Amino acid sequence: MWTVNRKLTRVYRSWEKFISNYEIEPYVIRPLIANSWHRCLRMKVDPMSPLDHINLLSPSQINKHIERRKTLIGAAMPFMSHLYNFVKGSETLVCLADDNGIILDVLRDPVIHYQTKHICTEVGSDWSESICGTNSIGTCLFEKKPVQITATEHYCKVLHGLTGSAAPIFSPEGELLGVLSIIGLCNNVHAHTLGMVVAAVKAIENQLVSQKKSYELLLAYKKVTAVIETMDEGLIAIEANRKITQLNSEGAKILQVNREDCIGRSALDVFGQSFPLLEALQNEVEFTDKEFYIETPAGGTRFTSTVKMIRDETGQVTGMMATLREMQSVHKLVNKMVGAQATFTFDDIIGNDPQLHTLIQRAKRVARSSSTILLQGASGTGKEMFAQAIHNASGRRGGPFIVINCGAIPRELVESELFGYEEGAFTGAKKGGRPGKFELASGGTIFLDEIGDMPLDIQASLLRVLQERQVTRIGGQKSIPVNTRVIAATNKNLAEEVEKGNFRLDLYYRLNVINLVIPSLRDRPRDIPYLAQYFVNKISRRLGITPPIIAPDFYECLSRYDWPGNVRELENVIEQALNIVETDILIPEHLPARIYSPQNNRQINPEQKINLKSAEAEIIRDALDKCRWNISRAASTLGIGRNTLYRKIKRYNLCAAKGKRGDQGGM
Repeated sequence: MWTVNRKLTRVYRSWEKFISNYEIEPYVIRPLIANSWHRCLRMKVDPMSPLDHINLLSPSQINKHIERRKTLIGAAMPFMSHLYNFVKGSETLVCLADDNGIILDVLRDPVIHYQTKHICTEVGSDWSESICGTNSIGTCLFEKKPVQITATEHYCKVLHGLTGSAAPIFSPEGELLGVLSIIGLCNNVHAHTLGMVVAAVKAIENQLVSQKKSYELLLAYKKVTAVIETMDEGLIAIEANRKITQLNSEGAKILQVNREDCIGRSALDVFGQSFPLLEALQNEVEFTDKEFYIETPAGGTRFTSTVKMIRDETGQVTGMMATLREMQSVHKLVNKMVGAQATFTFDDIIGNDPQLHTLIQRAKRVARSSSTILLQGASGTGKEMFAQAIHNASGRRGGPFIVINCGAIPRELVESELFGYEEGAFTGAKKGGRPGKFELASGGTIFLDEIGDMPLDIQASLLRVLQERQVTRIGGQKSIPVNTRVIAATNKNLAEEVEKGNFRLDLYYRLNVINLVIPSLRDRPRDIPYLAQYFVNKISRRLGITPPIIAPDFYECLSRYDWPGNVRELENVIEQALNIVETDILIPEHLPARIYSPQNNRQINPEQKINLKSAEAEIIRDALDKCRWNISRAASTLGIGRNTLYRKIKRYNLCAAKGKRGDQGGM
């Protein structure tokens, strides 16, 4: 039977009165207690409840609450132990509850344990006001401030022999996490008990702030480290006292050192006095992409570096940060950036030859497909231009366009270039591995130039990729799906290469789904004047000169030549001529001897003979029609002035066909 202090008799009688007729005696009951009793009444809390095990959660529910507040428990435990040791022997218990009033941990005297054995104070018991009525834990949670509930101030009679002192615990962000409470027999609890609890809670909150800052620092460090380690560039940080504070794996590889052996050591001890980055630090010199070569125990290494000084608020240099790139990786990056997108479209393919026109129309149709294309044609006919145009006319135009020259890559590198490799696949394999061109081209197009020069064993691997639409990196076990369209090109007769045993028949069938044969320039002589004029305009713009007029005999020489190098050779010849012309007209003497010399030219049929007047007139008419006879635009297209174009229109007696005339641009 609880012994009730006589001082609390009046409170007890007021409690009885409230339980009987719900009346509060304000001169006896504190407002905090009165408000709580009214809440309990509204929540229909039974004031006669024994509070034994009816409020104990299941083990699984208890574990969820503990897991949710494990950070709070970890921070509070040392201070709970200290507080318990201070009050041990005074018939009290120290408990930690979460923001729902669920007890997460409890420390208690054997005496208080015996005295309260009929009340559930175990871990997992619910001490919210809705279950236990007015009490230090539940009421503190509601009020969100320290409270002390004494004896008969408790709403449930079974708690009238106890006094509880509790204070709320808040996170660094202000979130209510839980409550720390000391509960004891009402005769043994003093007024200073609440102050002890408040002090302990303050210490817990400080610990939470400290833990948060430590966690944030650790997280920031891990993020920075992760970013540094995922960089393609090497990175090294050196303090003003020459101590190395950061070196990522790529940087260690470039500098040919062991990362773990460098961190915390002097850069002078690791690299020696001649280390160029130490010189930069000493002289406080910053630079961008400067090339260096240093001797190392492993031999030597060449790299480019960008150095930035680190300064404090006074401007004093406290250290430096440098990024490093192997020269080889710099070259690879440039090559990758150059070959990763397609720039040409079908509008860039110049010519009016019927067979070329038919080929372009067919290429436009098949561009919509995802089937493999084989482009065949002599060197210089524009196979890559066709491949780029097909890519840009397809649904993959927004994806990458990756070019790989099967004949230019060393035999031992072809497979890794195409299919990639995993880390450790071979000596020198990049940490983390590297994707191959098929992976990089996924969602776009891969252009396999000079496919006829691909080694036979690699042909087998390529065939498997084409069949399965997935690649397996060298040294890897996992197959990686790839959504890549393949366009292959060759200047060889692959059917003959199959007969010779140089090319797999099954791969030939896989590649030759759509076959496009690009005609040689000698097979479409009528396109020569168009191409010549196009290259004159294009190259003149690049050289910053006024496009000269092409003389009739200049055309004649071009038309007689056999053009073994095709369009590429023609462009080269025009550029040579434009670099040596000193007048406003191109004549045969501006051509290389192999083209200008009559004995080096083939005979042409009379119907193929190009007359300057008809050729130039046809070119000008075509430009005017395309520009709907807008003189300014047509002159710009032809690379000549408007007055010059007017003279040529008059000279050739040109006029717009019906329906072609548009805005005359000043006519």
